[in-house]
Amino acid sequence: MAQANYCGKKIKMKKVVFTGPGEDLVTVEKPVPELEDGDVLVKVDLCGICTSDIMAQRGDATDYTPPVVLGHEIAGVIAETRNDSFSVGQKVSVDPVMSCGACYYCRRGMNKFCPEICGVGHDMDGGYAEYVRIPKKLADSGGLLVVPDGVPPEEVVFLEALACCLGGVRETQLGENLVMLGAGPIGLLFLQLAKREGVRTIITEPLAHRREMAEKLGADEILDPSAEPVVPQILEMTDGLGADAVIAATNDPSVVLQLPQMIRRGGYANFFGLFPHGTRIELDVEEFHYSGHKVLASWALTRQDSAQAQKEIADRWLVLEPILTGKFSLDQPMDAFNYVVNRTGLKAAFMP
Repeated sequence: MAQANYCGKKIKMKKVVFTGPGEDLVTVEKPVPELEDGDVLVKVDLCGICTSDIMAQRGDATDYTPPVVLGHEIAGVIAETRNDSFSVGQKVSVDPVMSCGACYYCRRGMNKFCPEICGVGHDMDGGYAEYVRIPKKLADSGGLLVVPDGVPPEEVVFLEALACCLGGVRETQLGENLVMLGAGPIGLLFLQLAKREGVRTIITEPLAHRREMAEKLGADEILDPSAEPVVPQILEMTDGLGADAVIAATNDPSVVLQLPQMIRRGGYANFFGLFPHGTRIELDVEEFHYSGHKVLASWALTRQDSAQAQKEIADRWLVLEPILTGKFSLDQPMDAFNYVVNRTGLKAAFMP
């Protein structure tokens, strides 16, 4: 069992610190976090790199509180616990959203909208480190998720992202035809969830290696937007109506204008991807009125979503490990970020 102190000496660990927008991430050595009553210490096996972390580092996302250790997609093992509900050696992931538990939103299961929200890897130190402390309040409110011993960290690391996608599916009526804009890690998770529901999936993705993975995972139609316009193709595939739903698993602003053209009247448009701060949408409100489009942005996760993701990960029906194509040490923070920015592979993670 790892201890914060050993023979009176504080054990040190490596962690990657986000100091502010536009600044390179910095790897430092600091003491392993000490626990208070009810806290849990998790030894990190893998921590996924979310695009939102990169956007924060680049100054495109504003909901972070630096200086902070980034990383909210955590797969690890409990190394020390002062919480009787958890045991050393348990495999875990984390729902990173910690809320007040008492406000209008928290009382209705919508804790992600709590005005006092505090996020692991956003406002308090996260998983880009050898160890991460899970506060009692988070652990006791369903934020520390135990998974079976037989599930490898290469699958556990997807739990948080999967929970977000499950929330997106819950909030969107997929119908019979779904267009997924992007076949990165999020798009590939949505693809598998939609296929399970029997939905016809149409993927648009400019990168060949991502289109290849979408094909392996059973996408019904795969379009290359860099080769020819996709809107006419989507209309042709849907008898001129448009898709029942479109989910933007990308933050490319160029898709904003195209998205309404792909949807049938009364269909759903989900801006799932986090767009850069300041991105604007110009809207013809009369046209929007008569289109009847349902426009939403599924963001983050609720405890309902993370509990469902916990079950899905335990059931092991999803294809996850092949999506994890890059692993990086904590000494390579900007190499890891550049791997994601350049879309060299699919999913990347730190491996402390």
